[in-house]
Amino acid sequence: MGNIVQHLSVRVPWHDSGWNGTVCIDPARNTSCVLLNNIGENRNDGFEESVAGLPLHEVPKKLPPCVEERVTFLSPHTVHIPKKHPYGWTAALEGVAEATLTLPAWSVHATPYYWMARVNTEGLIAEERVDAYSDEAEQQAFEKIGFKSPDRMTWVLHGDNQKALIETFFRHVTPKQSLVFFYLRHSPFEDSGRLLVGAALVDDVRLPDRWPTTKPTTFPNHMWETTLRHTLRPDGSGGILLPMQDLARLSAQGVDVSAALAPAPERDREFSYVTEHVSPDSAVAALMSLRAAALAAREFGCEVPSRSLDWLDAQMNAAWHRRGVAPGLPAVLHRLGFEHPAYSARLIVAATPEDEDPWTTLCAGLEGKRLPGEVRKLFTDTRRKIWGKTSQLGRDALRMMARFDLTHEQVDAVLDRQTSVILEPDELLENPYYLVTCSLDDDDPVDFDTVDRGCFGSPELLSRHPLPITDELDDPVDVRRVEALLASELAAAASEGDTVVSLPDMLGRVERRALVRPLPLTRQILEGLDLEPEYFDDDPNESWPVIAGTRLADGSAAYKLRTLLLVRETIREMSQMLQGQPRHAVPNDLESALDTMLGPLEKHDPNDIELERRARREKTAALRELYAGRFTVLNGPAGTGKTTLIKALIHHPTVANRGVLLVAPTGKARVQLAKKADHDAVTVAQFLARTDRYDGNTGRYRVTGDPGDRAKYGTVVVDEASMLTETMLAALMDALVPPGRLILVGDPRQLPPIGEGRPFVDLERAARAGHDGRWPAVAPGWAELTVLRRQQGHIRDDLMLAKWFAGDEIPEGFDDVWERIRRGDEMPSLRAVSWEGRSPEQVIDDVLTEELGVRTDDDGRSFAASYGATVEPHVNYFDAAAHIEKWQILSPFRNYTYGTVRLNRHLKETHRGFELRKAQTWGKSRSVPEPLGPERIVLGDKVVNTRNRSRAWFWSKAEGESKGYLANGEIGVVIGQIKTKAMKKPPWKTQVEYSSQLGRRFTTSMGSSETDAPVELAWALTVHKAQGSEFGLVVVMLPAGARRVSRELLYTALTRQTDRVVLCHEGPIDELLELTRASGSDTGRRMTDLTLPPAPVAVRTSAGPDMSRLDAGLVHVSKTGVLVRSKNELIIAGILEELAPGSWVYEQPLVGGDGRTRVPDFTITTADGRTVYWEHLGMLDNPAYAAAWEKKRAWYAEQGVTEAGGPLGVLFTTDDREGVDEPRWREQAREIIGKARVSSPRAVKRVAAKKKR
Repeated sequence: MGNIVQHLSVRVPWHDSGWNGTVCIDPARNTSCVLLNNIGENRNDGFEESVAGLPLHEVPKKLPPCVEERVTFLSPHTVHIPKKHPYGWTAALEGVAEATLTLPAWSVHATPYYWMARVNTEGLIAEERVDAYSDEAEQQAFEKIGFKSPDRMTWVLHGDNQKALIETFFRHVTPKQSLVFFYLRHSPFEDSGRLLVGAALVDDVRLPDRWPTTKPTTFPNHMWETTLRHTLRPDGSGGILLPMQDLARLSAQGVDVSAALAPAPERDREFSYVTEHVSPDSAVAALMSLRAAALAAREFGCEVPSRSLDWLDAQMNAAWHRRGVAPGLPAVLHRLGFEHPAYSARLIVAATPEDEDPWTTLCAGLEGKRLPGEVRKLFTDTRRKIWGKTSQLGRDALRMMARFDLTHEQVDAVLDRQTSVILEPDELLENPYYLVTCSLDDDDPVDFDTVDRGCFGSPELLSRHPLPITDELDDPVDVRRVEALLASELAAAASEGDTVVSLPDMLGRVERRALVRPLPLTRQILEGLDLEPEYFDDDPNESWPVIAGTRLADGSAAYKLRTLLLVRETIREMSQMLQGQPRHAVPNDLESALDTMLGPLEKHDPNDIELERRARREKTAALRELYAGRFTVLNGPAGTGKTTLIKALIHHPTVANRGVLLVAPTGKARVQLAKKADHDAVTVAQFLARTDRYDGNTGRYRVTGDPGDRAKYGTVVVDEASMLTETMLAALMDALVPPGRLILVGDPRQLPPIGEGRPFVDLERAARAGHDGRWPAVAPGWAELTVLRRQQGHIRDDLMLAKWFAGDEIPEGFDDVWERIRRGDEMPSLRAVSWEGRSPEQVIDDVLTEELGVRTDDDGRSFAASYGATVEPHVNYFDAAAHIEKWQILSPFRNYTYGTVRLNRHLKETHRGFELRKAQTWGKSRSVPEPLGPERIVLGDKVVNTRNRSRAWFWSKAEGESKGYLANGEIGVVIGQIKTKAMKKPPWKTQVEYSSQLGRRFTTSMGSSETDAPVELAWALTVHKAQGSEFGLVVVMLPAGARRVSRELLYTALTRQTDRVVLCHEGPIDELLELTRASGSDTGRRMTDLTLPPAPVAVRTSAGPDMSRLDAGLVHVSKTGVLVRSKNELIIAGILEELAPGSWVYEQPLVGGDGRTRVPDFTITTADGRTVYWEHLGMLDNPAYAAAWEKKRAWYAEQGVTEAGGPLGVLFTTDDREGVDEPRWREQAREIIGKARVSSPRAVKRVAAKKKR
């Protein structure tokens, strides 16, 4: 008979020394483990620093909390862990004594928390048979313990029920056969999800005992910690341990090690809740993931013992054997109505001869044949009757689905015809890979690898038990397999941003994919299978096949998902329809309405009057276009006044009276928009959820095409539109009757959306094409605001620096800001601070002291005052929410020592100890709520809300107890509760007031330990989290090796401030110059075809070849792959390729004799030794630009570089005041450069200053 073997997952915390039974070498820098509740709440950083590296069994006093979180799973020493019953303080359980748990070497305590939660028991018992569980005993225990609040009903209480659940959970965990997979929930690897760190065999299982008692208790109590001993050892024998710590060090140095990480399978809850069952199919997937990661780690130079790889191979064979040929049997039994389908499936497998198909046993039982033992009871007359009414085709379809590890929801979706493309039973039998392609757009799609393991798994099993398929799958490059893989890769590419995948890119993706059977895909194979991109049509009205075709800019064919074809056409149709309608007549009073809103010109600094006039002139031109246009894209950097224009537009009576809808992509952006525009606003999700175009459970947006539920508005404005994916924008358009005007507002220089496409960038680029280059920057359907915030008549230094990361042409004189940074000049809006060997924490401490006067010796009073608290006569936070955005620390990363987790924890420990001690006071004397969550959030802490909550409880003086909308990203401060005389017990509610909803106190509490906290500390935020927000002072932490940071991320970080930004850089400041080029652009890397076909191109920079691929339609790249900043510079690059091929350099720094550095556009060195500096002057019509150029021309002359030809070089200039004149530019260049032999310029030019007479 078959042997049932249950595999397990066990969560471990991050450890910097390989889980070897010691305290971390650098405990305070472990910012991953503190995200687990127990460790975050209880870790004492100072104590752990004092015993750093010490073996845990030698640690004096109390063990670190990570020991209870299984950090010692590779310890060679026994550890003794003291344990108190969590409810031992109650009268019902005061007789429960403290216990000491013994954890032997090479062991973990495995606790199945999901099973022990009361809310889950009903569903578990429906799946599994738990005979000894008693609802009545559980209710009695709850009554006896005396809990009045339902919040206390979290866990199963009665000891007999606890024992029954634990014994059922571990019933089939078999020593020497069951695998145990160790995984991380939080790790130092950014955005990595759950990661496998190793695997072993279970060596021994010891179930827990009852709690010891000193006297009788009102009901029995059982311990939960099952001791699992495993076979893995540090030398790699008995299992595998990935070199995670070595990989973390490489990652911190900027190396992309993602290929060497092993993602845990994402099926149901298998790698959640600390300890869980892992299905046989997922065990195969986990072993494959570990093997691929191990081989990749070796490529990075990290050691993985050969014995571990040998162990993996042996266990892979055994895992295939235990998986068998019917891993989906529980889901099929659920469909057939079996009670306890998971339990029933195990009985059927146990009754099946080893290496045989359990389907045979199932059919025998349903057909009335006699079966042995307990399994016989499963097959009642009712079930046989149901089976008898099932057609042969239906039975065959069920048998096919049993071959794959599907959920019962996936089985139901197929058989109930609820997949996104209906799949008929006969089609399933012809092609099981249709399970993948037909569910690709489902909320719960079937994963390609799940089907692939069933079709091309163990050759031995497949030869003994062939698939019940109409046409045999006899070749790894079978067209059915390849087509499903292409579709799967297209979906993966879309999640990464690409809506179009070229043939070379697709071949590369398939080559990098770890598959159960290799798939050596080539262009010839695709052509032979009729799967080359040219084969697929581009009809958005068709639903099949799910793969469609499209074109690249060079005319070659490429792949695209058909659903994204529909998305593209939805956006195109709406925008083109609106553009084709008659424009609105602009009323005469529009300009005066704007002037009234802006206020008198005289209120501005006298030095700013002229530039303010210029700003108003362009605002007026843009506002006229917004009013007149039907479909308009408004583009402008932060602080140029985009929202001011929207406010002026929507409050004009002729617009307001026809209905206005304001929409934003996130809750935080919605709040900001509503506040600044003085008009109600909604999120895209809120608006679309009303018409089933958004599913809040899955977070998916959809185009329904249903005209019956579309909303009608005169004007629709979408703010922060650069954050919208193509599907979000298409769904929004699909939900609207074509409005009188649709306006997209945003900044294409900011971070692209999380998800597919970059629709705002594409639409802005298309609309800009109608602009003739003149100022004000307005064209039909497009307007751009360009006048930046100013200080005393000058462009602010912070915005000059940000302009370098905008992807635009750099105005003349803007390179001065780099020089001021290098010299350390005092600047009102910008400061650059080198780390100079200091730790990130020391840098932050020094900057907060220097910028805000924060001290570290005043119990946090100056720190609290810095974000709005009043401190005299005592600290009071009631007014802090109104000032909470006075300053903000931003980091590109959440993890690492310079990430937000570590910086927030450091600030907490340095400045918030007084408030923390108040919250930790025991008993009735506590005057504030207890610390909340792993970050120990207490009164006065600055926090950020992490979830959109449509019905969040709050209290306000005006509204009393009520519910309201709380947006993800809103920032506030904890202001309560504070104990009053009327309170009979210590405060129990953590209340937060948010800056966007002053007067409202929102109550927050921790949810499941498997979900992120609803609020987090927020003195430091990631740049992504801060997008759409503004702060007075911004401190940006930037580690060395900044090539991991995109140009858009730096631009976003440098435009969040209204007053001043402090850039804290670990590496040389000039390291950032490379990121100003398009090669560092996330937006440019995306391949999309919303408005124009993409043009993939490989680029190089002055640093050498850059293997990243960019869309040439979004960047300016020469024929030789050199990136430039403007179309006119691209023309010049072409001229230089003709006249001086290979002998010119773009933006080569030039260091003058005075030590100052300038960046000429082009540097050419001729064969006769002359150096020519070619500067293109693109904005000479701008007075500020022209003045800056004259200063630079004078500097050139001082260095001996003149138009006539100075001793150290020739200055050559062109401009486009009379339009682009390429022939004239070429002829002028030929006269100056000639077409003689040339020599390569040096990497950095240094010239002596011209001696003055």
